[in-house]
Amino acid sequence: MSQKSLLFMYLSGALIFIMLLSWGSYRFFLDNKISQLAFSESEVLSRSASVFSREMGHIKRVTLLLRNSINARLSTQNEKTIPSDWEAQVVDEFSQFARTSKLISQVRWIMPDGQEHIRINSQVGVISLVPEDQLQNKSDRHYVQNAPDSSNDVYISSLDLNIENKEIVRPFQPTVRGVVRVNGEIPGILVVNYDLSKLFELVRTFSSDGVHLEILDSNGDWVLAADKVLEWGGILHPDNLNFNIKTHFPAIWQEMDAVDGLERVFDDGRLWSLLKLHIDEEADVQSSQAPSLYFIARSNSEVFSAWRARLILSIIGIAVVFFALIAWLVWRQVTAQFETYRLLKLVQQEKAQAEQINRKLSLTNKRLVDLQDELVESSKLSSLGLMVAGLAHEMHTPLGGVRMALSSCKVWLDKEAKLHPSDGLEKMDSSLQIAEKNLVRALDVVSSFKRIVSDRTAQDVQAFFFHNVVNDILLTYKPILKKRADISIEAQCPEDIDMLGYPGAMSQIIQNLIDNALDHGFQRLDKGVITLTAKKEQENLVLVISDNGRGISSEIKARIFDPFVTTGRTNQHTGLGLHLVNQWVNKLMKGRIDAVSEIDVGTTFTLTIPLRVEIDPE
Repeated sequence: MSQKSLLFMYLSGALIFIMLLSWGSYRFFLDNKISQLAFSESEVLSRSASVFSREMGHIKRVTLLLRNSINARLSTQNEKTIPSDWEAQVVDEFSQFARTSKLISQVRWIMPDGQEHIRINSQVGVISLVPEDQLQNKSDRHYVQNAPDSSNDVYISSLDLNIENKEIVRPFQPTVRGVVRVNGEIPGILVVNYDLSKLFELVRTFSSDGVHLEILDSNGDWVLAADKVLEWGGILHPDNLNFNIKTHFPAIWQEMDAVDGLERVFDDGRLWSLLKLHIDEEADVQSSQAPSLYFIARSNSEVFSAWRARLILSIIGIAVVFFALIAWLVWRQVTAQFETYRLLKLVQQEKAQAEQINRKLSLTNKRLVDLQDELVESSKLSSLGLMVAGLAHEMHTPLGGVRMALSSCKVWLDKEAKLHPSDGLEKMDSSLQIAEKNLVRALDVVSSFKRIVSDRTAQDVQAFFFHNVVNDILLTYKPILKKRADISIEAQCPEDIDMLGYPGAMSQIIQNLIDNALDHGFQRLDKGVITLTAKKEQENLVLVISDNGRGISSEIKARIFDPFVTTGRTNQHTGLGLHLVNQWVNKLMKGRIDAVSEIDVGTTFTLTIPLRVEIDPE
């Protein structure tokens, strides 16, 4: 695996881990924030519901107190006689009652048919009696229609705005009414209007920048809203649904409609806490006449969104820094790991190179030993050559003397044969001719050996005929070819090729090429021909030595002139023969040598050598 792939894999894992950790952190802080908001909203709802419930309970008690006061005052008279001043007594009682609480805005006596009989208004501590001509019929009002039958029960009306003469009183007066029935000689309905403006102002203060408190009636219309434009829209604009929560937040209304107690809903990027509160908690909640309100505490979506945006940015910032730190650590670790691997691989390569160099040194040492043996052998052959040269020289003189003696004997024998012919003399003459022929042959062999040895031991440039060198070499191969009768050597060499050069090196070149063909071109039982062709081309000798043997492989052919390259190492071949040929031809004689070979076709060496070797001036 490459460094980039490993780094990518590690960084991908780190990125996934950081993303999961970031998501977990986001959920943790978000849940914690929602828990805080839920606690804050619960506290707001609890305070507002407590205050509202306390006031509603107070209204019931105060209304019953008024009923009791009226009954007590009217009961001092004759029960069967209606006092003539009962209305004045009621007005006086209403006036005193209105002064007992700042919440009381009206106290009324309504006849059973719904007609107002007495009404006291209380505004900012000012008590006033409404003239008779301004009294209204309230028979169509829900609080008259829902007045309890029993004088011991108090009906608390639903929350609405105070309306006089079919006009909504401004500024708005959120109003509930306590209704109780009076039985007796003068039956009627006591209605006390309670102005909840102060209560609403108090409840509104429970809201904060993060949590808004809102109150809705049972139809979903706002009576207290964060946006005051929405307040009392159900009464002010009964046909406009934009003032109803069903239009703005239908999902929340569904939850409100089914709410039982305290419910929480997360919707539209904010937390909603819902509480349904019955205005009269002692009334039958299953009755459709029991009015109720919905208290809603909801988080400020802008504040919550801003907090969530800061949270996300903080988590992203920390995640980026954390990822950068991890990426740097991973990069260092991976880099160090791959550097260690690289160094280990480098050590292994150096070890392999050292082992290879050691093998090469061992091979070179073996080759040097082989070369040493070759040199020792060459030295032995050189010494043997010198001895042969000396022996040839020593043999040449007596053999020449013997030849002269045979010539003298033959002359004398011819004279005697002419004077005294006989069969014995003829036989003797025939024997002398045979002896002379063998003696001439012996002299030629000795002369050839003497010339070969003298040429190879001589280091100076000499003039020579090339065909003599070829003939002398071929003469030495006659014993070898007798043992390998299936192989022959054919030579085509003109006798007019005279050269100035190194006949000994030329003799050695021809011998090495023929030995190479005999040893490597042909196996032991192969048949074949070695052809030697020489000719003049301008100022050069072109010598072609070829065979029709097994050929040389392309792998070996590219290196045949390198030292110690051989396929016959097991046969004690050193691999120096063709290397020396190349050195003699190129370096010593300033010529060139080319080799062409094909498997199972044969090999051809073409030598181009100057006829006159230029002698470098010292």
